[in-house]
Amino acid sequence: MAPPGKISASAAEGRRDRRKREIRGRVYRAAQDLFLEQGFDRTTVAQIAEAADVVPQTLFNHFQSKQTLLGEITAQVVAYLQQMLEEHFRGAVPTRERLAGFAGAAAEQIARTREIARDVLLELIRTESEPGRSPPYLERVHEPFVEMLSEGQRRGEVRAELDPSFMAEMILGVLNATVMHWLADASYPIDQRLRAAAEFAWEAVRQRPS
Repeated sequence: MAPPGKISASAAEGRRDRRKREIRGRVYRAAQDLFLEQGFDRTTVAQIAEAADVVPQTLFNHFQSKQTLLGEITAQVVAYLQQMLEEHFRGAVPTRERLAGFAGAAAEQIARTREIARDVLLELIRTESEPGRSPPYLERVHEPFVEMLSEGQRRGEVRAELDPSFMAEMILGVLNATVMHWLADASYPIDQRLRAAAEFAWEAVRQRPS
């Protein structure tokens, strides 16, 4: 049996760890809510600390800066993007509906999180892009698009004479062009154009009647 003092110390350490996680979670959620409500640039560390009911120094004990918080949120967005792909690209749904469903879900998500979505994408490009390479979020979704198009070819829905990898590159290029327009101009109707871009891309890859 462990000495009573040892058990007490272990329990105290467990409480401290839980307390740290609780505070970190509060700060993260406060930052996320404020970024969504008023955008990254207009949100201050003092506002985040106040919303989380901590002093600024406590915030800095968990996150080095406001930029660090945005980085954590960006990582969550990437995970959500991959989950969204899995949800819309699986099952016996026609290829056209899969593509439209993904674009529609992305458009709805951007519409709901417009104040922070641009900052998240810019942060992702800033932290992960390398000269001569595609934006990192495109690399993450390329393979699921290839698999979707390959399955569409087997079903006779997608042009059989074209390489699925090439078609995936072209579709992602069209979708990414709408994103780049939006990053350059916040008034660009990204949610509408994403849906239109997906339909435009589908017309390029769909199997024509023989």
